[in-house]
Amino acid sequence: MLVSVYRKRIAATVIALARDDPSLVKEVIARLRASGEIEVDDLVYLDRIADRWIGIAQSNMSSRQRTRSMLPCQSHG
Repeated sequence: MLVSVYRKRIAATVIALARDDPSLVKEVIARLRASGEIEVDDLVYLDRIADRWIGIAQSNMSSRQRTRSMLPCQSHG
């Protein structure tokens, strides 16, 4: 049972980090996968979480760009 709590804490930490910097999470996952330091099944789950947040960040960025393009141009005088 202690292992389960430990994994949940790690997952929560990774989710928080993936929100803040998903590219960093992907980079760390690639390093861990290459070194074999973590179970492959765990990496797949964490990889999916990072991909999800990368998608959210890209969607937010494109939404902001569309919103900015719809705003009327302001002239500076």
